[in-house]
Amino acid sequence: MPVTGQRRRPAEPTRRGVFVIGGGLLLAPAVAVLLGQDRTAQSVAPRPQARAQPPGMEPASTPPRPPGWMPGVLRKPIGKNFRRGGRSGQQGLIMHVQEGEGSLFERFSDPSTRSSAHFWVSQAGVIEQYISVHDRAWTQGAGNVGWASLETSGFASKPLTTAQVASVARVYAWGAREHGWPLEVADSPDGRGLGTHEMGGASWGGHACPGPIRAGQRDAVMRRVRRLSRV
Repeated sequence: MPVTGQRRRPAEPTRRGVFVIGGGLLLAPAVAVLLGQDRTAQSVAPRPQARAQPPGMEPASTPPRPPGWMPGVLRKPIGKNFRRGGRSGQQGLIMHVQEGEGSLFERFSDPSTRSSAHFWVSQAGVIEQYISVHDRAWTQGAGNVGWASLETSGFASKPLTTAQVASVARVYAWGAREHGWPLEVADSPDGRGLGTHEMGGASWGGHACPGPIRAGQRDAVMRRVRRLSRV
């Protein structure tokens, strides 16, 4: 289209990709295509490709797990209510009952409670670990020195769930493999194996914990531990 005799103005791109020059129009097909396309279709700069690993080089190794922490569980370290070190040996694991439900991380993190345990197992079988088994938990009085401890969610009047039995066995099988816990049930503070809070008597706080129902399930736990140990 010819340009009129009006004073020429600088060319301005329109939204439709057409230049207005003075009183006339000039089509700009290339600009129109670029400006008219959907934003989602705009070209994106390719991301740089990861460099291939040179032959013979191994990937960076993960940091080593701290001593006394079980793999494959929720590691939730508490900063209070326990003593670093202070264990005289690894006699085994003491089973407790929470008399409640829900993670004990917040409770054991509260300095006013002055209590803790190494492990907690939910009714669904979720395992949380709060301190290394090389550190002393504050859960069973005089028994804290030689024994690790495990709280189980729920109440003494109810048995451990099937998932809890499996998870307690997992913890014990790991302790047997890594720390020499014997594959047996214990009923005395001088023994070794899977014990109960109640067996310690007054020096352990005088608690009837975890109650006869859950204490009676230790044989089922140990049978499962022996199966896991053969795998």
